[in-house]
Amino acid sequence: MNTMSMLTIIWIALPLFIGFSIYLLPRLSQVLALTVSLVSLAFGLWHVLSPEPLVIGLVDSFGVSLFVDQLSGFFILTNAVVTAAVILYCWSSGKGSFFYTQAIILHGSVNSVFICADLISVYVALEVIGIAAFLLVVYPRTNRSIWVGLRYLFVSNTAMLFSLLGTALVYQANRSFAFTALENAPAEAIALIFLGLLTKGGIFVSGLWLPLTHGESESPVSALLSGAVVKTGVFPLVRFALVLP
Repeated sequence: MNTMSMLTIIWIALPLFIGFSIYLLPRLSQVLALTVSLVSLAFGLWHVLSPEPLVIGLVDSFGVSLFVDQLSGFFILTNAVVTAAVILYCWSSGKGSFFYTQAIILHGSVNSVFICADLISVYVALEVIGIAAFLLVVYPRTNRSIWVGLRYLFVSNTAMLFSLLGTALVYQANRSFAFTALENAPAEAIALIFLGLLTKGGIFVSGLWLPLTHGESESPVSALLSGAVVKTGVFPLVRFALVLP
């Protein structure tokens, strides 16, 4: 594994490590969270300016791999900008370490979707995003926020169940989770995966959960949902189109 591949693995693991470390260093929660977003900003900018894509094979026999190119770099860059803006907005708001932990775990999971090149990795990343987003929505701990959060979690998990079923059908047909396996996948597999991703991306009609969830969430959380989370449902569809015209 070359240096750039190793740095990419470290960059993916950094938000999870820092997120849980915030509990040990609560007084540095804002600084640590902002540092992670700035590291992602630099990483995304580097790949936006780099013409050479980076391919990292994780489990070749299953087609599990990472792919970072200029498109990934652009989405990573936008995610970093949104996260940094939210952290700066909340700097003096009295948010606890729990909020910053979930925000950074959400940030890292969103980045993971932007570099995954296989269906099962996208599924896992989207599930983590759903849990982190739910915890941020219910952060105020009011009856209304808890109800809206549970509603979002139910819709998100149901959508991901459809996506997982489609992924299983793709693997059954091709013995691979790679995006390229969609070329020979059965139509029902593609329909299930698209239904899951369109719901996750808040696309009308499958995204009717979006207005209430965003409207009832706190402003910083709504910014994260609309500025980063819904893009994770759309990005794989863009990648599919580029891999399989």
